[in-house]
Formats: sequence, C-alpha cells, structure tokens
Amino acid sequence: MATEPQLRIGQRIRQFRKRLGINQAELAERLGVNSAETISQIERGGRDLKAWELSKLARILLVEMPDLLEPETDPISPVLWRAEHGMGYKKLEAAFLKRCHQYAFLESVTGKESHDSFPQKAVDPENLTFNQVERLAEEVARQFGLGTKPAAVLEGILEDTYGVKIWYAPMEEGSAASVLGPFGPAILMNSNEAPWRRNYNFAHEVFHLITWKSIPPDRLSGKPQLRDKIERFANSFASHLLLPAESLLGELRTYITDNQLSYGDLIDLARSFHVSTEALAYRLLTLKQLKRQTVDKLLADPAFRGLDKCSMAACWRPVPPLIPERFVRLGFLAYTRGKISKAKFASLLDASIADLNHLLREYGLGDDKAKIETQVRVA
Repeated sequence: MATEPQLRIGQRIRQFRKRLGINQAELAERLGVNSAETISQIERGGRDLKAWELSKLARILLVEMPDLLEPETDPISPVLWRAEHGMGYKKLEAAFLKRCHQYAFLESVTGKESHDSFPQKAVDPENLTFNQVERLAEEVARQFGLGTKPAAVLEGILEDTYGVKIWYAPMEEGSAASVLGPFGPAILMNSNEAPWRRNYNFAHEVFHLITWKSIPPDRLSGKPQLRDKIERFANSFASHLLLPAESLLGELRTYITDNQLSYGDLIDLARSFHVSTEALAYRLLTLKQLKRQTVDKLLADPAFRGLDKCSMAACWRPVPPLIPERFVRLGFLAYTRGKISKAKFASLLDASIADLNHLLREYGLGDDKAKIETQVRVA
C-alpha cells in the first residue's frame, strides 16, 4: 500500500509532467525506465524512487528537488502570456518559473528581498474605460518616479526598486509574459525583440502586474473577448506610461517649424523617448497632434520605413544576457558568504565548476573569496 510521502511525490510528478505537456511514455523515455506503466506506478505512489531517479526527475521536470519532496509546496503560479501559445512554450514557461523560485531563494539567503511590495490597483475589468487606464498610467508614473523619459529608467526601477524578476529568452514568436507568484512579480521578455519594442513590452506587462489581483489569468481563461479588451487596455496603458503628454508635447514643439515635422524629426523624437516610431505616431494621434490619415500614410510610406530602419543600428543596445546581472551578483554574494556551495552556485548559472570563473569574469566578477570577504571599518 502506498505511503503518504509516496502518494505526495507521485502527485507532484504528475502535476509537473502535465505542466510540460508530456505523456507518461515520454517521461519514461527521458528518465530511462522501461515503460509508461512504470511512470504510472510512480504517479500512483506504488513504486519507490531511488535518489538518482528523483534528481533526474527534478531536472527533466524543470523543478528543484524540494518541489518533489517537501510536504507543503506552493501551487504552480499561472503565467499570463501576451497571446495563447502551443505546447512548445510549456517548457519555456516551466524554466521561467524555476528561475523565479531560484531568484527568490538567492534574495532570501542574502537578505536582499525588495522592501517595496509591488503595488496593486483595484479595477473592474468588465467596466474599465480607456480614461481610467490613462489616469492609472499617470498614477503609476508618479509612484514609480519615472520622470520625463520613462522608457529610459523603467526596467531598472522595476528590478532594483520593486524586485521584479526579469528574465530574457529567445522566442520564435510572442513578446512577453508576466506572473505574480510567491516569489513576487516577474517578467519574461523576448530577447530577439528590438530594444524599443522591449521597452513597450515592459510597460504593457506592468499593467498586468499592477492589476493582477483584479484580473488574474484564470479570469481571462476561456473569454477571448474579455482577453482582447484587457490587452487593448494594456497597450493603451503602455503608450500613456512611456509617452507622458506634458513632456512629449513640450519636446514636440522644439521640432515643429511652420506646423511641419520632417521624417527625421519624428524618428529622432521616437529615439529620444526610447519607443518605436509606430508607438510615437499613434500616441500623437491620441493627443490630436496628427490626423488618422497622416498616421496611416506615414507608416505605409517605404521612404519613412527605410529611413527609420537605417537609424536603428546606432540605438540598438546589445542583446541582454540570458542570466540577469543581478541574479549572478546575488549568487556570487551568497557563495562568498558561504550560504551556498560552489557546486550550487555553478548549477544556478547552468555552468560547470570548471567554467565558473570564466563565466563570472564576463559579469566583472571573480572567484577570489579572500578579497571579497576583506572588511573595512565604517566610520
């Protein structure tokens, strides 16, 4: 008869397997056991697991060992994607959630948890209006201290002030995803996107995070019309957040000559606010600075598109690292303080112990614990 621990482990394995969208036969093949029936026995609690099997299962299922063993574990946090994706994204989502838990672990052992809880704004998704969304964007801009050029500072404020766990991954499609879990708020960003597109995506995901408790993912599940409506609100929020009316109109006036703007002026203004020319054009439309016909003609003009594309290289920031710098520094701090072993540190960075120093040097760090631990007296 199955014991309580066996039943619990089996249930967790089944839960994580289904999250990845793989069947019992696929898991059996990856684990290296005889058949799907063996996995069925494990999930029913009818078979003991060896230590190496548990370790391998954790790696396959993209979880940590405690997720399989501990009596009380957090439920799987639902990730809100910009659009519905196929099963191929299940692995990416699971890896993202695992990284978020690892991030929270490093914050905990180093005492670096964010002191500012991420704000929540109560909204009624059924009756929300674009005017309310605009006011919400203005309120968040003030609360976050985003200044006159919000896109230039938004990512840093999210990460450093509010403890948002930001991860990048190359995606064939899609822009971003967000989640609010026991580890706090987190955003997964497509590293293949242009920097100004990523800025817009950050602002878009902020809307989802600040309204998470009012509009959780399960409230949108199976409701495509409501989901589309909320996505339009998130787009509007992003536009108002990144292009605040007062500062945008003030700078716009410096470009206007005889009520005219050149293509170069529009492109330069977009680069100044770190947004795409398309986002700028539509924001100027909502501010009644451009007419719909003008915007449509502008964005359809190959000459404008060509000039815009030519100017991108000078503003294109390097592709962000797949492992965030703050995560690496937290891991390094935990290691030098003796909170985690060198093997654990290397594992968190997906590196071998032999390659660890080389990877750390890429982040401006090294493995000289003696120097790191040398103390100075504070006056």
